[in-house]
Amino acid sequence: MARAIRLLAATSGVLCFVQSAHGADPYSAIRQDIAREIAVGRATGVAVALTQNGKIIWQEGFGWTDKERGRRATPDTPFSLASVTKPFTTTALMVLVAAKKVSLDARANDYLGAAKIRAGVGNPNDVTVRAVASHSSGLPGIFQLFPVGGPRKQPSMDDVIREYGVLVSPPNERYHYSNVGMGIVAHIVSRKSGLDFGEFLHSKVLEPLGLRHSFFDTDLSRRDEMAQRYDDLGNAFPFYVTSTPGTGELYASAHDVARFAMFHLKDHLADQQPILTAQQIDELHHPVIRLLADRSYGVGWMIGHAFDGTTVLYHNGNQAGVVTVMMLLPSRDISCVVLTNQDDDQELVERIRDGAIRTLVPEWSWKSLSPPPSERLPETYRDNWQGRLHDGDKVVPLTLSISEAESTLCIQGQKPEPISGLGLVEGVMQGKTRGDLGLPATKAAKSVGLSLRLQLRGSKLEGEIGAEAPIPHAREPDHLPFWAEFSRVDPNNPDQ
Repeated sequence: MARAIRLLAATSGVLCFVQSAHGADPYSAIRQDIAREIAVGRATGVAVALTQNGKIIWQEGFGWTDKERGRRATPDTPFSLASVTKPFTTTALMVLVAAKKVSLDARANDYLGAAKIRAGVGNPNDVTVRAVASHSSGLPGIFQLFPVGGPRKQPSMDDVIREYGVLVSPPNERYHYSNVGMGIVAHIVSRKSGLDFGEFLHSKVLEPLGLRHSFFDTDLSRRDEMAQRYDDLGNAFPFYVTSTPGTGELYASAHDVARFAMFHLKDHLADQQPILTAQQIDELHHPVIRLLADRSYGVGWMIGHAFDGTTVLYHNGNQAGVVTVMMLLPSRDISCVVLTNQDDDQELVERIRDGAIRTLVPEWSWKSLSPPPSERLPETYRDNWQGRLHDGDKVVPLTLSISEAESTLCIQGQKPEPISGLGLVEGVMQGKTRGDLGLPATKAAKSVGLSLRLQLRGSKLEGEIGAEAPIPHAREPDHLPFWAEFSRVDPNNPDQ
């Protein structure tokens, strides 16, 4: 008689699937898919965990966490989580909220030091802790890698706030993914606890939840345990840190991320401490700002709806050498975790996630988030504009020309450069161009690309211009955001 032997470890919440000689293996197709991707070099290491009703029913590692040293991936290998770190960061924040040391609806600036959030547009006093934790603050996006041993050094969070803590849209107006904002969340946790963020995360979240194969980047003694990160050609990236550690520098195993997911599903594992109440967990999961018709962002969590309308909580992680996902189906008490350590693994991660969930919910389907469509610019944008980009105390004069035939951006002293992909995306003018902002080498590698996110407000065109510097073999470039503002050129006074 076909049967599957299940080994129960009740206190750790593990119920591992072990195939018997005659039993069917529900994961065989997933295993074959992963093996094919590793064999052709599109994946290096993969770890998966699937939970149901407070038990890990499948966990497995595939491939390599360090090819050069011959280390195999296991469910206990700590992988770089990238932005799957964010739900951990906001869980740490909620621990301080529970202790009444922080209020989600207090002004974020009240918890900061000399470096404060300031306005390009809007009122910094309207930026709450909840807003910076939900990408609704109006702060810009940022992404910077700092290879350890390289010429550029990781800045302090105070330095990041001084440089980039400028509102590029009014608070609570729209969703704009901001590592500046989430970096501020971790900074607030550190300031209000009196501990390094990594120390607080370890002592108040990781350890109480029994996450023994997890550590923050500042725990130097454990870096050797982590899965090496690889580019899309399978070459090892040098070890790097980022400008906003609290947004993406947690390393954790698939097993541990699954245990964290079960905590958020309120599965009450016997060996986990109740660091938050059910109501406090719910507050993290409550929608704060809408992304699209069927997607919202809560306090560190993406929120969507499945094929049957039920709520799905999740977060993805994507950066150089990392593609990860954690997905929770609260109404079914199911979660799935997929961790990988190579660029260009997004499609594989989604296939593994969906295939694993279908072993429990055969009718499962999920539409991944797609960028909103770009619309043709209205006539009101088509004009000549004179503007300024603010880089700290430095002001860079700009000229923007928008017409039906061609649109260009010109940095003073340089030639006009054409803008590609110019259009209106949910009320924001977006496009790509080129130009050298003259950033010092200590701040960024030489930028060759500029991204525009500008909005027409009355007679002004204002918002964010990002300087982008490519990272060899990585999918996404470094991105440094700057506040920019433009006024229409008066045809009777072109030298205004």
